[in-house]
Amino acid sequence: MSETVLITGAGRGLGYELARIFYAHQYRVFPLVRTQTAAEELLMEMPYCHPIIADVGEDDCIDSIRTVVGDLTDTVDILINNAGIPGIAYQFSEVTTQEVGELFNVHCLGVIRTVKAVSNYLEQSANPRIINISSRLGSLAMTASGEFNEGGFSYSYRIAKAAQNMLSLCLDQELRKKGIHVSSIHPGKMYTSCASHDANLEPHEAAGSIFAWCQSACSSNTGQFLEPGTGNMPFPW
Repeated sequence: MSETVLITGAGRGLGYELARIFYAHQYRVFPLVRTQTAAEELLMEMPYCHPIIADVGEDDCIDSIRTVVGDLTDTVDILINNAGIPGIAYQFSEVTTQEVGELFNVHCLGVIRTVKAVSNYLEQSANPRIINISSRLGSLAMTASGEFNEGGFSYSYRIAKAAQNMLSLCLDQELRKKGIHVSSIHPGKMYTSCASHDANLEPHEAAGSIFAWCQSACSSNTGQFLEPGTGNMPFPW
């Protein structure tokens, strides 16, 4: 029987490419998007997927996810938390608490919401996996080394991703006893609307590497922060 995967932020970019590749490999795909239009566009290309219209930045997404998933299956094998938004301010003098709060809400609290929504379904899987799409920019070790000193990277994004990495560690410590794998993934330096100056990877290439890695991920290698196809990120995260 094919596995079930729920992917947030599936309307475009990496999330869309992940939905496409899992769908092409006969997974039961639940792509989460924020609008009816995005859901309809996905159904035109992937007529047997099961779109969920919800916003991970809002608490009511928990019930929305449970309703759609629960009507169609009692098991979720893979949860991929990909939804994210970019930050704007690259200097401290321009940073606002509102922007930091908005990114923290999506990148960190959004993960809490989706895990709450599907935790019971993950526990029914023979190989449950939670994959949080993080970023090298959330790495304390890489930041401390000075790697990003000249990059002009968003304060809010780096703070939110660092918090998300801590959440991944906390989830791993609690959920590994239930056999649930939890990892953070840096997908690579992708070309996006807010790409860094050293971007060198198309979203579909990153999606292919993540898909391949998910095939071998299990409870025996939980608690990692890595770039698929490259290796583990430096510690401390």
